[in-house]
Amino acid sequence: MKKIKLAVVDDQELFRRGIISLLKENEELSVVIEAQNGKELVDAMKRRKPNIVLLDIEMPIMDGIATTEYLHATYPDVKILILTMHDDDEFVIHLIDKGAHGFLLKNNSIDVVVDAIYSIMGNGYYFNDHVSKMMIKGLVRSKKIKPNFNPVNLSDREIEVIKLICKEHTTSEISTKLCLSVRTVDNHRESILEKTGARNVAGIVMFAIKNNLL
Repeated sequence: MKKIKLAVVDDQELFRRGIISLLKENEELSVVIEAQNGKELVDAMKRRKPNIVLLDIEMPIMDGIATTEYLHATYPDVKILILTMHDDDEFVIHLIDKGAHGFLLKNNSIDVVVDAIYSIMGNGYYFNDHVSKMMIKGLVRSKKIKPNFNPVNLSDREIEVIKLICKEHTTSEISTKLCLSVRTVDNHRESILEKTGARNVAGIVMFAIKNNLL
């Protein structure tokens, strides 16, 4: 089995070294980049590319938000897991909109971090209860965020897939429930993203809320 290649980017040396040490205890994970800020990461990625970047937000020179934007535009296949102490709702949604694939507070255990890594590799995203559809629903209704979606003509099957995505079912679970192959579910997901103009699962949830699909 190929190891999951990780980059750990954090300007707090004790935290960075600590989490790297814990991650190295898992034989399926390999930390290929260690960086203090986004610029160091960008420079290192010219030589090697991780599957997932574990990224802090508050860093000097190039912070996590700027780094997320750069990675999303330049390396769209590289996944981003945000590790931070900030848990403001609007802040989380802003990061997801910029291209983050998961969000965790730094006070989580290493087991939760590893679970998030596996989820991102398997499903393309990791959202815990903090990033729930109810929170997004509240933000949309209060107009604190204003999702802008393309006019769409979704099939009945695509609407079924959207509803299951919003209930946090994995691709495999959706495949089983709808008696479809995993590849077919992935094709439906890509079609939904293209038709709605959403960037990720959070965008699909916002689309479903705005269009009363839930």
